[in-house]
Amino acid sequence: MDTHRSPILIDYAKCSPCQGLICVGVCPLSVFEPGADGKPEPMDAASCTQCGVCAHLCPTKAITVNTRQTSKRQTMVTP
Repeated sequence: MDTHRSPILIDYAKCSPCQGLICVGVCPLSVFEPGADGKPEPMDAASCTQCGVCAHLCPTKAITVNTRQTSKRQTMVTP
């Protein structure tokens, strides 16, 4: 299993940059930054906690968050 793969997948064919780049604004850890083409770029995917807020609020459903991968933050928490 590739543990270095980003948990965030963006279908750029579906992504027509929305007003204000919602995903950039809603990410609690500022994982996204606006790219040169006006579309979001995951700049710090390693910090992603896979909360799914970006995917849930994306108006074109272009973002998928792989929740099967365990984030670093989740592995530090013990039940």
